[in-house]
Amino acid sequence: YYSLTSYFLQYPHLFRFIWLGNYLKMPGDPLFVYSVQFTLAYTAVAVLAQVSLGIGVALLLHGRIVGRGVLRAMMLMPLMMPPVITALMWKVMMASTKAGILNHLLGLVGLGPVNWLGSVNAAMVSVLVIDTWGNLPFVSLILLGGLQSLPYEPYEAAVVDGAGGWEVLRYITLPLLKPFIILATTFRIMDSLRIFDVIYATTVGGPADATMNLHMRAFFYAFQWYQMGMGMAYAMVLLVMVFIASYVLMRYWRRAAEQTEL
Repeated sequence: YYSLTSYFLQYPHLFRFIWLGNYLKMPGDPLFVYSVQFTLAYTAVAVLAQVSLGIGVALLLHGRIVGRGVLRAMMLMPLMMPPVITALMWKVMMASTKAGILNHLLGLVGLGPVNWLGSVNAAMVSVLVIDTWGNLPFVSLILLGGLQSLPYEPYEAAVVDGAGGWEVLRYITLPLLKPFIILATTFRIMDSLRIFDVIYATTVGGPADATMNLHMRAFFYAFQWYQMGMGMAYAMVLLVMVFIASYVLMRYWRRAAEQTEL
């Protein structure tokens, strides 16, 4: 409703319908195309990294290793912290001052300090690291539950046939785990497309708008510049992207689940 209006919070008496006017003005925004590109690129890299690492962590915790119970409990610790607190904690560790423990550790091995949140490339990587640290346990937990629900018969047959560890992983574990991988990917794509708290708590879309995604752009328009109509139009674009991604992946998940059952 508001995305179809010209609504400025400081001038409510000028409220009027402009229908698709906000959407037609979006291509003229110099940061619109970049925010879309950054949102999609960040989502692709973040999901690939988190799901890949999640598979590795799940396989590790599913195996018979010493202290497996303690490691599983420790894995859940990042999930107990609000994302904003996690981001602020990492922001302190990434500081360029003496409080920044990461640069202190780099100095111990003879490496120069890194401007983690102040340079364009480093800021993108930093946001990815913080987001991955906070959400990797969630992905690992889904995949670990999937591993524990897999049937034993295919593995027993593989052992009898003399299959090695890599063959078992490639031809049995990953195909049977496919529905759980798609499910974890769906959750992470939806969250990564609309990531806000980590970016706002660390870079606020900077430096030089390097980490400006669609969610941050909607926030700036609506609550910094009081252009509620344009802000809601950006939010609607993000909503459509999340809906399309989740719809496609859920259809793919149902198909993978049916194939696994067969």
